[in-house]
Amino acid sequence: MRFLIRLFLFPITLALTILVAACRLLCQLSTMLLGIVAFVCFAIALGTMVLLQDVPEGLRLMGLAWLISPFGLPLIAAFLVELLGVFNDSLKAI
Repeated sequence: MRFLIRLFLFPITLALTILVAACRLLCQLSTMLLGIVAFVCFAIALGTMVLLQDVPEGLRLMGLAWLISPFGLPLIAAFLVELLGVFNDSLKAI
């Protein structure tokens, strides 16, 4: 019985393994790129607050910089990919 379940789950685990690997690569690349963009956005926000004296707009830009920094949305995406990886590992353990 266990062999039949493993045989049935093999295509699913194979697809999940490929999907998780592709998503991990995509997360790494996007984190590097978004880190650079976040730095530029943060610099523009500081310039807006200091030079233009527009504090609310500068704070909005800083919030955007935080969201696209490695501590914002990419961290959530990495968490979801790792959660999918744990699910894949639990399917392989059957």
